[in-house]
Amino acid sequence: MKTAPVPEISIVIVNYNTKELLRNCLESIRRSLTLPYEVIVSDNASSDASLELCAAFWEDPRFLLVRNGANLGFAKANNIGASRARGRILHFLNPDTEIQASMQDDYRRALEEPHAAYVNTLYNRNGTVENSRKPLSSLRDLFWWNVKRSKARYWYIGASVILSREDFDGIGGWSEDYFLYSEDLDLFHKLWQHEVPIKTLSSRIFHLGGGSSGRMWNTLEREIVVQRSYRIYFKKYYSKAEYIGVKLYFLLFTLLKHPSELPVYVKAWHRSRR
Repeated sequence: MKTAPVPEISIVIVNYNTKELLRNCLESIRRSLTLPYEVIVSDNASSDASLELCAAFWEDPRFLLVRNGANLGFAKANNIGASRARGRILHFLNPDTEIQASMQDDYRRALEEPHAAYVNTLYNRNGTVENSRKPLSSLRDLFWWNVKRSKARYWYIGASVILSREDFDGIGGWSEDYFLYSEDLDLFHKLWQHEVPIKTLSSRIFHLGGGSSGRMWNTLEREIVVQRSYRIYFKKYYSKAEYIGVKLYFLLFTLLKHPSELPVYVKAWHRSRR
């Protein structure tokens, strides 16, 4: 077996029952990249055929499979994958994505300017943008988001985040307080705390959707998990009064912008308190 060159880029992918989506993601990486890279798939005890579908990749020294003994959640599995990574730059990427050859230019930029967190625009199947920036969940940031947006701190969903090893270790990695949801909000909160600049990259990443969470829970169950993770986030960083104020803001926002979603939102919030 050939020995792979020492990678500059380590791509960490958390997998849990994503079937052929994982294979598609790995194929896009192998097709698009020529610079030294490695891929670490941190698998949360998948019970579908996703790992078998990708069997040919495990024979390539650039692709490493880490089998976790249980479904450890997104954050912990990412940290396990990162602990096996050798690259100076870490790219945390969802398995239901597809990259393009233009990612090489983005990786070179990250290597040249490593003290930053980088995000790529994610495009859904229908061409809409998936990861537009969102304000951090605090009254301060929500106020500035609506008054003078340039003063608001913000975050992106964690489907594609690029960080240097130094900055990743400096902020303490992904917070394992969460099983799923809000870990990306927490990650960007820590980036702001540690004054790591957040920059956008030019290459598009296609977000094909159909990941594991949609098959684990129905809409209400998923929203309950979201609300419980949100509570953990506020207990870590804010007061109870701040939590109530932000929840009232989002209740009003949902009522005005997405009224059909309000019953599920309220029911999930109530059940998440149990």
